[in-house]
Amino acid sequence: MKRRKKLDVIISVVAILVGGILMSWGIAHKGMRSVVWDSADHKLVVNQTVSRTSRPAAYQKIVIDTKLPVTIRRSNVSRVTVQQQNFNRKRQPVTTTVRDHTLTIRGGDSRQHNVIFHGPDITRDDEAFDTSGRIIVEVPQRTSVQQVTLQKSWTVRLEDLTLKQITGPTGGSFQAKNVTVKQALDLRQGDADVYLTNVTAPQLQLHTDDGDVDVKQSRFTSRDNLIASDEGDVTLATTQLGGGRVTTGDGDVHIRSNDLAHHLTVTSSEGDLSGLVAADAGVTANGTSDSEITLFGRSRKSGTQIRPHAKVQYTFSVGDDGDITVR
Repeated sequence: MKRRKKLDVIISVVAILVGGILMSWGIAHKGMRSVVWDSADHKLVVNQTVSRTSRPAAYQKIVIDTKLPVTIRRSNVSRVTVQQQNFNRKRQPVTTTVRDHTLTIRGGDSRQHNVIFHGPDITRDDEAFDTSGRIIVEVPQRTSVQQVTLQKSWTVRLEDLTLKQITGPTGGSFQAKNVTVKQALDLRQGDADVYLTNVTAPQLQLHTDDGDVDVKQSRFTSRDNLIASDEGDVTLATTQLGGGRVTTGDGDVHIRSNDLAHHLTVTSSEGDLSGLVAADAGVTANGTSDSEITLFGRSRKSGTQIRPHAKVQYTFSVGDDGDITVR
């Protein structure tokens, strides 16, 4: 037992000494930096983020083929800024090329398999993403972007853009703010969390496997919009829409203060539904014997209809475990 304790003490002292040495090395390189065992080159390197900027030729389409976070936004200049951790840049450099009026961003798949030393702490970064890396695409004011294609993406953010079309699967997170899409916005491939703020399109077709969805202050005039998540929560708020369906499997749905023109169907197989609707809107609520249904402050039975002849209609339906609350 004494021998075991002595061994533990020796190991602890060695770990502290090694941690102190690595901490000193990190501080010597301009601050409190992590030190990484680069498994590709088999050596210790200081974990630094490097940045480079390029000015691409004229383009009308953008293809995203990278796992690094990408932001595309309006600017006064044409510029692409790439930030990567130094060892990731060596192994997976990001390339930006323009061919046939298409800007393609590729590389930077930052799965690392590295051991990170941060002072006395030692962790293994197994298939983690380059969290300090990012790509910023600045689109000149006079450039008309016809299409954004997502080939391999993790986190994508679009800001202050007018586009003709967005295509391809989403992964991780998809965000759009102050964006106008001239054709139907089709986001039915992928499993991302989706956040849309002040987005305008003729129609929204959105489906994510297990992500959450938040749509607010947007406009979709079609009567056949779809907002769906298999396992996530869905929020639709302060949005103008012709009608359509909002649905989730395991999640909850929140409908708040929307400007609905016709009919919206809201369903959840195992979650709860809540709605804040216009005072003159019609409401139908369908549940099970276990459901608690409250409409405008009163407890109701499944199948209750309020104002069935109103121009604007909401239909709320839940499964065995779900409740409905509408105000």
